[in-house]
Amino acid sequence: MSQDLKRIIGMRVRARRVSLNLTQEQVAEAVARTVETVSNLERGKAFPSLGMLEQIGRVLDLPLASLFENTETAAAISPWRAEMRARLLVLADGLADADLEIAVRQVEVLARKRERRS
Repeated sequence: MSQDLKRIIGMRVRARRVSLNLTQEQVAEAVARTVETVSNLERGKAFPSLGMLEQIGRVLDLPLASLFENTETAAAISPWRAEMRARLLVLADGLADADLEIAVRQVEVLARKRERRS
C-alpha cells in the first residue's frame, strides 16, 4: 500500500473525527482498538483491514468509499493542501442544503478574487 494512500485516508478519518468533536480515545473505544492504532491510522503510519475501516466509518458516519475517492488527485498535492481539502469536504457534508449553498457561494467569491489577482 502506498504511503500516499495511507496518508490521505488517515487525513480523511482525522478530519471527520475532529468535525464530530470526537477524541481518538472515543473512536478507539467504539471500535475496540487502542488509541495508538487510531493515531497511527490518522498519521498514515499504519493501514488497518477493510473491516476495521468499515467499523471506523460507521462510528464516524463516513462511507468507506469516500475514504478512497480521488486519492490519485490528493496524492499529487501537498500534505497541507490535502488536509485542508479533506476538512472542507467533511464540513460540507455536515451542512444543511441552504448552508451548503452559502458556503459554495463564499468559496466562489474567493476563487474569483484569486483569478483577478493572477
